Amino acid sequence: MAYALIARTSVNVYGVESPSDDEWDTYLDYRMTHVHTIKSVLVYTKGGSATQLQRLRLNRLPVWILEVPGAVVTSSAYIRAQYRANQYANWRVFSETEWVDAFHHLGIRNDEERLTLFSTLVTLARELGIPSPSGTA
Repeated sequence: MAYALIARTSVNVYGVESPSDDEWDTYLDYRMTHVHTIKSVLVYTKGGSATQLQRLRLNRLPVWILEVPGAVVTSSAYIRAQYRANQYANWRVFSETEWVDAFHHLGIRNDEERLTLFSTLVTLARELGIPSPSGTA
């Protein structure tokens, strides 16, 4: 798992595996540290996601932290089904052909901002050694 804060959006990338508990705890610390800055979350995954126990720990955060809009983009039908089943009120899941819709859901309509976020996803994917996102911002 890799993530970066770009402007007010947390950009999160998962490989094909779930994060370790240590990685997840570090991520939760990051969310708490930037709680007043993060206004949306953009997730790209090649099949990895939080485990059931990790989601339980996430759900212990104050509800207003979890109410920020989130967009999960993946080619994995399993992950799309999983996020739909465990969906938070303001979270939506998209295929890799729906980048524009994902950015629109997050309220990101500025072309430059979309390109910066997409470029960050590509960089984080490269750091994890996974294929870059397909499609375009």
